[in-house]
Amino acid sequence: MKILLNFLIVLSLLFPQKTYTFTEEEVQSLYSSIQELENTDSLNQKIIENLNSQIYMYIQQTEIDSGIIENYKEQLKIKDEMIKTIKPTWYDNKYLWYSMGVASMILPIWGIGQIN
Repeated sequence: MKILLNFLIVLSLLFPQKTYTFTEEEVQSLYSSIQELENTDSLNQKIIENLNSQIYMYIQQTEIDSGIIENYKEQLKIKDEMIKTIKPTWYDNKYLWYSMGVASMILPIWGIGQIN
């Protein structure tokens, strides 16, 4: 099998099926096309590298933003707890204290007036 394969390779090299002859203009045209394609390929490679770096930066930015959002949610929970702690209860009403003060002045005076 190996000998047959080697024999076929040697024969294909000795007797090519078709030969091409290019003119100088065709060679120059092919050369300029190849140069243009290489230039385009290198520019595309730079664009791809730039886009990959932008994707990486966006991924990092979303991670940072997610951390900030979690921090804000935690701050809101703490704020709600503080509001519950600081929120005045029913006996911290200023009108209630005012009424109790007035009643503490009027009731003893009225009570003493009733004794006589």
